[in-house]
Amino acid sequence: MTAAALASGVSTIPIGELLVAMEHLPAQGNVALRVLWMADNPETTISDLERAVQDDPVLVARLLHLANSAYYSPLYPITAVKQAILLLGFATVRTMATVVACGLTRSVPARFWTHAAATATAAQLVAGRFGVEAGEAFAVGLLHDLGRGLFHVADPAASTAFDRRLQRDRHAAATTAGQASDQQVVDRLTLERARFGMTHAEAAARVLEAWRLPPQMVQAIGAHHDPIDAMATDTVRLVVAAEALAELALGCCDEPLDCEAGIALLDLDLDRVDTIVDRIRTEAIDLSAVLSA
Repeated sequence: MTAAALASGVSTIPIGELLVAMEHLPAQGNVALRVLWMADNPETTISDLERAVQDDPVLVARLLHLANSAYYSPLYPITAVKQAILLLGFATVRTMATVVACGLTRSVPARFWTHAAATATAAQLVAGRFGVEAGEAFAVGLLHDLGRGLFHVADPAASTAFDRRLQRDRHAAATTAGQASDQQVVDRLTLERARFGMTHAEAAARVLEAWRLPPQMVQAIGAHHDPIDAMATDTVRLVVAAEALAELALGCCDEPLDCEAGIALLDLDLDRVDTIVDRIRTEAIDLSAVLSA
């Protein structure tokens, strides 16, 4: 399977074949992956990264669009790749390169970018409480559900069916609240394991580990649906808290999520949480509009 076939995001591909193909994208000379690795190399200069980015027109367009968005609100129009890199930072360039390499610039699940944008915004806002650098927090928040995008590329019909099933179950639960019901309730992770043999968190971690993303990011993305215990890293805790904030702000997760436990990790009073949630609502809408364009 070629990189072009992966990037199209329109054909049904067995998930095992998709993951293997993505793990071997470097051998196919994928420009976005080269940019990803360069952005993670401390010896890479801005000029080095600029030259690499310019070899991928899709990535160039994405970076310029993001840099000129209301989310970043530059003082003047950003027209050059180097300007965009300076404004966005290497971590965000690496994140957008990952999005392009995965083929998530065309077809993604419903509300995918809305939830990703809200979680990324939340993670950046509360990063300091977990000792995580703001740029890295934004990156891990934006990529935390990458596996859902991979599943959608592999089998868009199944991905859409999951969404419809979960929405139907949620509506049924709301209309029968307080009443006895024999309806079987399942969650997204159960549906994913039954169809693909793994969850979206596990799928994303497998690909990102093969692509040599920072281990703490890979671990956090792979474990963000695991129960939080004393062994959980600060980055895992950050993602869990950020996703809970995103759910409070926009309610677009459709995944197993303990909002109360996630918010408790912040150790903030409710007024402060409400202020953060209000800011997420405002900023995530701007970011989501850019990412989904």
